[in-house]
Amino acid sequence: MKGLAFRKLSRTSSHRRALLRNLVTSLIQHERISTTVAKAKEAQREAEKIITKAKRAALLNKVQQHIRARDYVFDRETTVPKLAELAERYRERPGGYTRLHLHGARQGDNAPRALLELVDSSKGDLKMELVARTLARETFLRTKRLGEATVRQEIETFGTRPLEHDQRLRELTRLNVLKLVKFGGAEARAKLAQKAQEHYFRLMATEAIDGPVRIDEDAIKALGDNKPRGGSKSRPVPYKGPRRWAGMRKDPGMGGPEEPRRLRPDRENSVIRIGKGAFAKRQNRRGRVLMPVTSSRTQSSVHVQ
Repeated sequence: MKGLAFRKLSRTSSHRRALLRNLVTSLIQHERISTTVAKAKEAQREAEKIITKAKRAALLNKVQQHIRARDYVFDRETTVPKLAELAERYRERPGGYTRLHLHGARQGDNAPRALLELVDSSKGDLKMELVARTLARETFLRTKRLGEATVRQEIETFGTRPLEHDQRLRELTRLNVLKLVKFGGAEARAKLAQKAQEHYFRLMATEAIDGPVRIDEDAIKALGDNKPRGGSKSRPVPYKGPRRWAGMRKDPGMGGPEEPRRLRPDRENSVIRIGKGAFAKRQNRRGRVLMPVTSSRTQSSVHVQ
């Protein structure tokens, strides 16, 4: 991408345009697609432009914008009416109709994947699901610190207070709540509170059945005969109780992984990074391995990246 206006995607101009038109059409029809990160970023740029043209055609009655949006997509019988629905949905939103999430690596060639979805989707919003789980976890940990007497009060007032202004929540959590309810309004706030309440009850039931996380002493004793290779004494510590979600902060007396390392010390982790947990750790270094190559004449070495 350095020095280029766009990613060529290793294709000719006509092939690249057909690929992006197909991705944008699928995104409009299904509201969520999974592809490689490079293709998702390019399709995101095109989808934003097409939805903006559809908005101008619907709200400002511009025929030329409607023709350009209609001619770009495939399967016009089903896609053009969907564009009209999106124009009405994003009437008050000035931009940012799509959201991109990292989605692991593709099996086979290990290419990095991404989920590209439309915001405020009726089929479910991944960011809303992650924020709801974060709200439920923070509330659950707060009730454990304050005692069981506050559980009933937390449940009764969970959906009645504005969550984006609740000082008991972390600053990053309040910011993500504000992003979700800024254009969604009361409907998005009620939906977020309902999802968070469901996860809250699930956490309570899981701990009531399995108990708190604790070290499994029997499993540690059983590991005595299974020593790791190389003579190292380090081995993973097994735990009992409910499995902690990826990215959770460690509580006093509870085991499990730490929150992912921050990309910048002065900035909190994003919801997506916290949701990915240990899988979000990236190694920005490319190791060079020196491999000897023996020749009949000389002996040299090559660098393999």
